[in-house]
Amino acid sequence: MKPSMKPETLLLATTLLCTLLGLGYPLSCEVCVGDGPNCRGKLQTCALDEDSCIVVVTETNRKASLAVTSYKGCSKSSECESGLFGFTVNHENYMGSKRHCCQKDGCNQDPLPGIKFAARGCGMKTACHTKPGTLVPSGARLFTIKKTSCL
Repeated sequence: MKPSMKPETLLLATTLLCTLLGLGYPLSCEVCVGDGPNCRGKLQTCALDEDSCIVVVTETNRKASLAVTSYKGCSKSSECESGLFGFTVNHENYMGSKRHCCQKDGCNQDPLPGIKFAARGCGMKTACHTKPGTLVPSGARLFTIKKTSCL
């Protein structure tokens, strides 16, 4: 006698299998907090509702005392936004952070790359004589001048 499967049983088994496969598996992210631009930690399993890994590097300047901290962990994609954030109280007090979100296991293990850019515009005459290596606070960032030229 051959075992037979009723169509209803086959449909139920297929639906259950698809539901279980659709749940996926929890994401694993590096988790750490530390001083400096890159902390190191262990991969940890995220909560089921946390579908993103995040890296945050924060630079704080309080009365000419500069501190850089880093954080890596799990996040919900609805609460995770990559990009820059900053504010300035005055030239001695500012805070800025760079965030990066990703959705693959261990994708937050690498350090965030540095930001390089070029600017063009009007400036004061003294800006033309700014020497390479000069630190210039601007908003929530502290920029290092590499080269200046004036026309």
